[in-house]
Amino acid sequence: MSSDDVAGAGVLESNGYRFVEPVDPRDDDFDTQRHLNNAAIVRLFNDMRVAYVQRRVGAWWLEEIRTNNLVIAARELHVLYESEGLPDERFLGGTKYAGREGKAALVEQRIVESSRGRAIARAWVVQLLVQQGKVVEWPARYFERVREIEGREIPVRPRSASQPWGPPR
Repeated sequence: MSSDDVAGAGVLESNGYRFVEPVDPRDDDFDTQRHLNNAAIVRLFNDMRVAYVQRRVGAWWLEEIRTNNLVIAARELHVLYESEGLPDERFLGGTKYAGREGKAALVEQRIVESSRGRAIARAWVVQLLVQQGKVVEWPARYFERVREIEGREIPVRPRSASQPWGPPR
């Protein structure tokens, strides 16, 4: 990160994000109105989750995934688009684990404009670990490492009753 990113990093860190990195959209991530495209933001959030695992959790987890035929699946993705991102702006993103519910891991993410910290978008994701088509428990070692990264225990709540899918009524 550069010295120009201080305000954006401060906003993310004050919101509890300990994994903060530059977000680099591609030229084709901007639509014909020259705004960061909504679908591109979803891809950027995915790239941020992958970066968290690769840069922080470690190579042992990537090997664990390969060896045991595991798939990290996004069961739900909720995105709030807060303001437009423009081609001449720099962006920072933050990713953190917010909690666990049953076998699901809850991840929060945010993208801000780096020089002022203006909110671009935020997301929360329900992730599952799947093996041979069946949801399985996350290994204890994974969340031990996440606890080290986040500087806190990631609470586990019992799985809540299923809610009907769709917008709130």
